[in-house]
Amino acid sequence: MPSQSLLRPFWALITAGVAIFLLLVGCAMAAADGPGSATTAAKHKPKPKHKHKRSSRRRCSSRTAAKHKHKRASRRRCSSTTPAKRKHATPPPPAAPTTPPATSPTATGPSGADPSGEGMPVGDIPGWHQVFTDNLTTDVPLGSFPSAVSSKWGDYADGSHDTSGRGTYMPSKVVSVQNGVMNLYIHTENGVHMVAVPYPRIPGATSHNGQLYGRYAIRFRADPLQGYKTAFLLWPDSDAWPGDGEIDFPEGDLAGTMSAFMHHQGATSGSDQDAYDTTTGYSSWHTAVIEWGPSATRFILDGTTIGTSTSGIPNTPMHWVLQTETRSSVVPSDSTAGNVQIDWVAVYRPA
Repeated sequence: MPSQSLLRPFWALITAGVAIFLLLVGCAMAAADGPGSATTAAKHKPKPKHKHKRSSRRRCSSRTAAKHKHKRASRRRCSSTTPAKRKHATPPPPAAPTTPPATSPTATGPSGADPSGEGMPVGDIPGWHQVFTDNLTTDVPLGSFPSAVSSKWGDYADGSHDTSGRGTYMPSKVVSVQNGVMNLYIHTENGVHMVAVPYPRIPGATSHNGQLYGRYAIRFRADPLQGYKTAFLLWPDSDAWPGDGEIDFPEGDLAGTMSAFMHHQGATSGSDQDAYDTTTGYSSWHTAVIEWGPSATRFILDGTTIGTSTSGIPNTPMHWVLQTETRSSVVPSDSTAGNVQIDWVAVYRPA
């Protein structure tokens, strides 16, 4: 056997190697567990900061969407009854003049009677002094309204857009008078939905054709045209809406039923109003009357009062316009065509 003196260097070498190995292993473990490790930092890095940012963006988007939705709703309500504020634009060139179909229905009364079967009221009535009437006995061909009767009638100029922005006022292509009836031929040419807003010129009225309080009567009917509506209304001369109110009757979809509305004096939103609905449609002849006074506003349909407002009554001069236009919620088909017809109108002032 080798002597102990020969083995001693060998054992010393082995001991030193083991010591070095253990030292290296210890250093490696310390580095892996230490705070400077990229692996450990990535593994334990907190995420709430990024999660909070994403949550914040979602809340911001939600608030923005709600704000925009409110604006759209506000525009719909305001513009649906805002004839005096129109964005004027030139429409695409229309096609050659179109002859509207014969008005319908034909006269329902005896020979010589009004086409609607109900004569126009003539003269004062208790509490009211008559200041304007038109039985529409002067024929006006398509393309000549309102110039041919400009002393009695006006209309919004060709090319101005209606409330929804889908329709274009084109009295030269829409309005005519024949056989005792004013006919609004609602139709589409070259993609342009054509509508109109005739209005009577009231003697002694304000510079805006308005007056303070009055009685307004109209005999009318309409074909059931999807995508179109009436809003025959009194609009404030001040153009201050909704603060100076508004009175609408009849208002409704031509394929549906008619209602009456009175927007209150001092209103801060379009929803500040009285509303009176009916189950009456447009296809037959009807007589609608607005009685607007300082203490009450009444809505009368075919001789029956459908609603009376006694508070928040508008108290500044207003003018009457017979607005027919496209609906804000339904796009009319290009093939939809038909008539809104007026037999007579009568206007009064308080006696």
